[in-house]
Parts: sequence; structure tokens; C-alpha cells
Amino acid sequence: MGARLVGQAFAYRAAVPVLHPTEFELLVFMCLTALDADNPPRYFDSREAQALALGRIVPDPVDPDDETYDDVERQRTAAFQRVKVAVRGLVALRAIHRDRAGGNGRRATYSITLNALATQSTPEYRKRVRRGTSGDSPRGTSNDLVGVRRTYELGDAERTPYEKGGVIGATAGTNALNGTTSLGPVDNSERAAS
Repeated sequence: MGARLVGQAFAYRAAVPVLHPTEFELLVFMCLTALDADNPPRYFDSREAQALALGRIVPDPVDPDDETYDDVERQRTAAFQRVKVAVRGLVALRAIHRDRAGGNGRRATYSITLNALATQSTPEYRKRVRRGTSGDSPRGTSNDLVGVRRTYELGDAERTPYEKGGVIGATAGTNALNGTTSLGPVDNSERAAS
């Protein structure tokens, strides 16, 4: 289950530097537990499992008459809110697609897409780049996105290093992902033979 998808999630993270840490943690968990034999890979699991992937243990619900009811509900609400924010970000970036909403005893179902080029064309990606938020920043406030935000001087102030070919050795107009960091499978048989 999911080993290939987890590798693709790391390559996706390299191509999408605006991914927040909680989004990435949840994405890796989803990739690890997804049915990757499906096309596209499908993920379905409980919100409790997703919260656990984000470092939150969700207590079991208790009776409203129980003295710990308020504390337990606060913990459950906080954990589920963290999951909701991470899922909303992944859906907005098109890393995943919600196939079926959960509710009434049913689990939500997601397709894992991991298409960096589609993500980079989303309004959410452009908004995060404009804001300068980086997934590496704990509060999402860093303005130092390598290859995304930084510009060159002397007439090229409007062009990013990617447009100039300055990201990971890419040339102008090409995708920064090359044969060693592609989101798809890589055939290394020619390298092994030499």
C-alpha cells in the first residue's frame, strides 16, 4: 500500500514549496494508506485516523452528563478542525480531490492526484506565492521561497528564477522537475548499465 505514492508526495512537496507542514503530513499519511492500485489512487479513512496523522489523539465521545464532557468535546473539535484545515488546503491546491463527502456514518473518499503543474495553476497556489507563505515557516510567514518569490534585478525584476531557468538547473520554459525528481516513475536501467 502506498510506498510509490509516498515517494511521489515527496517529489510533489519539492515542486510545491507553499505546502504547509500539516498539509504535507496529512498528504503523506493519505498516500501511505491509500489504495494505490486504483487509478487514480483512492483514500478513505476516518477523521480520527487523519487527526492521529497530524499528532492529535482524539478521545472517544462521552455522555453529555459526564463531568469531562466539555474538555473531551474541546479536544475532539480542535483535532477535527486541524484535519479540516489541512484537507481544505490540499483540495484547494488540487493535491487531492474529494470524491464523496463524509457524514451520517459515511467516510469521505478522496482521489490522490499529486499533479504539481495543475497545483501551480490554482488560485490558492498563486495566492500563497503572492503572500510569500512557505510551508517551511512554522507560521507561514516566510518571504524567502527559493525559486518562486525571489526575482532578479537589472531589467528582470518581473521574472522569477523559474522563468529565467534558474530553478534546479532548468532552462527557460521547461519544467523544473527532471528525470531524477519527476512525479512519475523513472527508468534507471541505462544508468545501471554504464
